[in-house]
Amino acid sequence: MPPLLHLCMSEFINPKRLRALRAKQATPNLKLANIPLSHKESFELWMPKWIPKGRVFSKLEIELLRRDQPRVTKILSKMVWLMGAVCICEDDWDVGDRPPIYDWDDLIEFVQREGNCVNPIVTKVIFSPHAIIPIYDSERKQEGRIPPQAWEIAPSHWSIIFDDLIPTRQGLRLKQSADWISVDIWTGKPMRREVGSGKLYVEYHDLYASRRN
Repeated sequence: MPPLLHLCMSEFINPKRLRALRAKQATPNLKLANIPLSHKESFELWMPKWIPKGRVFSKLEIELLRRDQPRVTKILSKMVWLMGAVCICEDDWDVGDRPPIYDWDDLIEFVQREGNCVNPIVTKVIFSPHAIIPIYDSERKQEGRIPPQAWEIAPSHWSIIFDDLIPTRQGLRLKQSADWISVDIWTGKPMRREVGSGKLYVEYHDLYASRRN
């Protein structure tokens, strides 16, 4: 599947959708980030700043996230339709290769089921450029030694982070969930080459794998 940089972006995504809604008042708990789509284009996304879990967002901030979500969904759903999304839940280990999901509604069903979300909302997107990564055996505390256990060729990809909008008597609030689910849009398959055996294979991994070792 070709990466987005080979497409005429204005034909794929309406340029008007790249710009986020503007806040009418101050939003101290949110920041406006630019998420790369290609070497020239990016889209804006309101994301929560790093704050202690349990911080209360204002009604204005929640409403801004909620009202801008259809625009964000239109962008990401087109990317999922084009390249697919690899979805991994907390209990998935040694994922290897797996078929991506190409339908946004199916992706949301996964998030609701595995992330325990009622009203999923995208609150963060992380773009990771193409990289060659050493893979170490963490159980043997091998990190930093040469050579590593394997090398990975990781194509550029986007990791989508969801939160949950929870209804309360006072209105909606963010759950600020820590459920381990991973939704990634890859421009190609991540390949690993074992140093010892020379074996080459596909190995998808979830966003939080390094935090669970």
